[in-house]
Amino acid sequence: MSPYRPFDPRRVPFYYGWVILAVGMVGMVASFPGQTAGVSVFTDHLTGATGLSRLQLANAYLLGTTTSGLLLPIGGRWIDTYGTRATAFGATLGLAATIAAMSFVGPMGSVTGMIVVSIGFGCMRFCGQGMLTLSSRTMVSQWFDRRRGLVSSVASAGVSFVFASTPLILYQLIEWSDFRWAWRQLALGLVVILGSVVLVFFRSRPEDVGLRIDGQGRLDDGQVVAELAADPGFTRAQAVRDPRFWVVTLPVTALAAVGTALTFHIVDLGREIGIGESSIVRVFIPIAFISVPVSLISGWLADTIPVVLLGVAAAAFQVVMYLTVFELAHPVLRIVAIGSWGAAQGLFSALTSAALPRLFGRTHLGSIAGLQMSSMVIGSAIGPAFFAFVESTAGSYRTALLLALVLPGASLLLAAVGWIRAGSAPSRAAR
Repeated sequence: MSPYRPFDPRRVPFYYGWVILAVGMVGMVASFPGQTAGVSVFTDHLTGATGLSRLQLANAYLLGTTTSGLLLPIGGRWIDTYGTRATAFGATLGLAATIAAMSFVGPMGSVTGMIVVSIGFGCMRFCGQGMLTLSSRTMVSQWFDRRRGLVSSVASAGVSFVFASTPLILYQLIEWSDFRWAWRQLALGLVVILGSVVLVFFRSRPEDVGLRIDGQGRLDDGQVVAELAADPGFTRAQAVRDPRFWVVTLPVTALAAVGTALTFHIVDLGREIGIGESSIVRVFIPIAFISVPVSLISGWLADTIPVVLLGVAAAAFQVVMYLTVFELAHPVLRIVAIGSWGAAQGLFSALTSAALPRLFGRTHLGSIAGLQMSSMVIGSAIGPAFFAFVESTAGSYRTALLLALVLPGASLLLAAVGWIRAGSAPSRAAR
């Protein structure tokens, strides 16, 4: 479909990137049926409908999520090849078809049930959490340069606030009918509403419609070629061999794994360290209050300082977090643990949205971002199982937290090695 249809973005009386920001946020929000928070509301209904145990359902979710993560690098290449508009529309149809199909599940044997539900979870996670989120986020990053970090952080903060209310919305949908009709209504809404938004408003890059990035005017055909040629254009293979990629990717992978694990086992963790259920779950409130302003500040910093420094900061905060989370019962260390957790979480947006195009350009951004998201998704799938295994063998979650120090520690080591090789100044090691 032509990027000039159904209308020409150049005729909009302001920079079309602001429309892209709004519809990109819509795309990210609409991915919630494939996000953990969106799926978790349906787990009890699925166990009742299929006859699978909660453990079997959890294993199916682990298998589906891991498979989704392994496929995301391929999905990232689709974004570079077909554009964010076509990819997002395909992901929308895929997510809608999957949740509609899942609404028809019934009693099954253990083996058949595990296979069917694993495939369903895999498709939901790949299309929703994976491709719809990745294509929307990549599109926003393509339209901004000077303000990319701040814009991405604002989008992330807005989406996070909306996500906080989605479980309640899903509960209400289920209460009004049942889980089957709730999924079918969501599928219809995805196709009709989000599908229309994607087809009408999504555009892959400003150069595709003859615009300069950041609203710096129009381009003729010759200038479009020159503009795209000026992009650094790292391939995914080149990015993977660059230590900077891992400096910014290892911290978000570690946080995805450990954050998911701690959330999954938070009540059991509280029991081990002597904190009651009602008290331990409250730690997420101050973490959220800290992470939102940090996200906005880090977005601004991503536009002004070398983004590798934000990866170093995220790794350092996680080292502090992992060492102090087990001391939540101690008043002072509780503040340190919550503060470092919130700060690390707040840096997440800048490292997943602004860092990669800043370091490696926009030409192969989908492929590079797909690999980063793949590591995050796989990490979030493995984290809870890894913590449960370590706790069952070592008798404590503290051991799992200490082992988790490997990833942020590796990020700090790679940054140090990069700076030493560069000569002296950190800015020479990071763009």
